[in-house]
Amino acid sequence: MFMSLLVVGNIAYDTIARVKFLPNRNQATSIENIILSNGGCAGNVAVVANNLGVKTSLYSAVGEDFRDSSYQKQLLDFGIDLSYLQYTTELTARSFIFSDERENQQIYYYPGASSKLVERYVDFDRFTNIHFTAGEMSIYKNLMEKAKSVVISFDPGQEMFHRPVKEQIIDCLSFVSYLFLNEHEYRFLLDFIGSNDTKDLFGRKMRAIIVSRGKDGATLYYRNEKIDIPAVNVKDVKDPTGAGDAHRAGFLAGIIKGFDEITACKIGNIAASFIIQEMGTQMNLPSWGDIKKILETD
Repeated sequence: MFMSLLVVGNIAYDTIARVKFLPNRNQATSIENIILSNGGCAGNVAVVANNLGVKTSLYSAVGEDFRDSSYQKQLLDFGIDLSYLQYTTELTARSFIFSDERENQQIYYYPGASSKLVERYVDFDRFTNIHFTAGEMSIYKNLMEKAKSVVISFDPGQEMFHRPVKEQIIDCLSFVSYLFLNEHEYRFLLDFIGSNDTKDLFGRKMRAIIVSRGKDGATLYYRNEKIDIPAVNVKDVKDPTGAGDAHRAGFLAGIIKGFDEITACKIGNIAASFIIQEMGTQMNLPSWGDIKKILETD
């Protein structure tokens, strides 16, 4: 069956907590609200994109604890293709995410099964787009080389802070059409290559770099131009977790549906605005109708 989007990366179970403040070393803080949630960057992107009408497949590694779980059932009920899912003897990945009232975060991540993701045959001709999220990046370059006829996007996320940056991120950029970063990751990569010029991050195939800026929206960088795309105003931000993944999913849905990058970035901002209004990265999912309604009033 033809699918529009293959999402590569981690599936995880999230523990998401709102805390009074983020503690320093040897300090404690109080938890004001806590939930258990289905998550993982690849899972989040797949669920949001699928809800926006994009036929989506997942390439990820999970543990036997995932088999017949409510998370697996949810993905299947959504119609997400799991034929590239790999089962391992490790526990499915876990994320422990702590946010304060100013949307600052600390994240503790147990990779578990996601670290066992291996390179297997993929019929890349089934897809128009492949999105690489945080996950076992050691195999990404090989997969990208084999998928070079497909539009590739890459969101390395916070993995970049504990990975071999040159081998697993910089060396991938020549295959990438769309690179997604937040402000901290953007500055980190520029510092790593010793540059202040965004153009130096552009690989030969790259169409745009998209830097998300939280409540300030996102900045779309072309080689010789940058465009700020404002965020959607939200009265009550309950939790920022998953906003970046929702933004990527919305952007990709826009591109797959034929919109230009500026409009796709607006769609990403709209999708993110829904997710932050509830705790949980796969709650309050927008439909394509929801997106169109807000986009048409912009």
